[in-house]
Amino acid sequence: MRRLARQGVASPMEAPLAQAGAPAADARLLTPRFVRVTAANFFFFLTFASFFLLPLHVRALGGSERTIGLVMGTSGVAGLAAVLVIAAVLDRVGRRRFLLGGVATMGLASGAFLFVHAIGPALYALRILQGVAFAAAFNAASTLAVAFAPATRRAAALGLFGVSTLTTHALAPALGELQIAVAGFPALFALAAGFSVIAFAIAWTVPEASPPEAAADAGERLAPTREVLSALGTVCGCGVAFGAVVTYVPTFTRDARLGPVALFFLVYTAAAVMSRVLGGGLGDTRGHRPVIVAALALFAVSVIALAAARSPAGLAGAGLLFGVAQGIAYPTLNAFTVDRAHADELGRAQAFFNGAFNLGTTTGSLALGHVAEAFGHRTMFVTAAAVVAAAFMVFSAGTRGRSRTPHRV
Repeated sequence: MRRLARQGVASPMEAPLAQAGAPAADARLLTPRFVRVTAANFFFFLTFASFFLLPLHVRALGGSERTIGLVMGTSGVAGLAAVLVIAAVLDRVGRRRFLLGGVATMGLASGAFLFVHAIGPALYALRILQGVAFAAAFNAASTLAVAFAPATRRAAALGLFGVSTLTTHALAPALGELQIAVAGFPALFALAAGFSVIAFAIAWTVPEASPPEAAADAGERLAPTREVLSALGTVCGCGVAFGAVVTYVPTFTRDARLGPVALFFLVYTAAAVMSRVLGGGLGDTRGHRPVIVAALALFAVSVIALAAARSPAGLAGAGLLFGVAQGIAYPTLNAFTVDRAHADELGRAQAFFNGAFNLGTTTGSLALGHVAEAFGHRTMFVTAAAVVAAAFMVFSAGTRGRSRTPHRV
């Protein structure tokens, strides 16, 4: 892999690599294939985000905060194990195959929750299937989105692609709460499975980005440079906070009597979507590093604000800050990392990036559940904010003195 051009000078391989990694030669973001893979990802994530309400189901079945963390974290652990395989074969086997297989598996596993009525092996087995399905489908979809986007506008493209995930974070819990209120959790699981059916139908129309065989002869590999390791460590830290927030906001909101669970997710999602639409390209124009540093600082503040929330207005305010920070930090960190990968290894780069984030979310779900049970939700959120502050320091130190202009492939 070509290292960063220290003075902002493009590598001689830049032009041919750009063509190999991004089949779309023009500068348009909204090409038909980019729109299709984004739409498929949207319906896939409606299924995924419907399970943000699973903690309520686990509690209704008699589970504690620790059990909730274990159930939610099981999916992440399975996804992390799957990423080790996916990173090695995604570019060779083909992104489209992984997308279709992951979406189909997620739909089947979600529908199977209709037949599980107690906390036990079946529940954990389905969470494992969901974790593997998520790793396969999301890594494939995000890799296709990167490949279909112009190399010089990746932060903006990933920001727009991310809107298809973020909007589901509000829509799925809101629709899910309505379904639960009317017909119980079986209605939620049936609806979630239906979303995957739609996702599969759209994904079937998505083309492969490039011949899978092209990756087999790629001679250079994603190098573990200080920049890459700093970015992966940073996104992992962000994942810890994200996992803690998404997993425990439902029970925190109910216990603290802060209003409907959907309030936080609606405000957070609206803020994140607007920040990606209006500011998703900041990293492309202002430089990735300064944008990431500012977003990380806001991220830590937002989780502290959540810990301090004492009213619906406080909960909404925390959601607003959290949405803006996450909406800018994630796609810019993603673009920062992908720009340092060989063009034929976009899938591998995405798998490592998404794997690092999933490692964080899994840790946040599992480890911080113990903190919440022993010391309460507020202390747990403060702990999560401290992890983001540590990520801020890691990225600031690990990328200090680097070129403001990213290397493009």
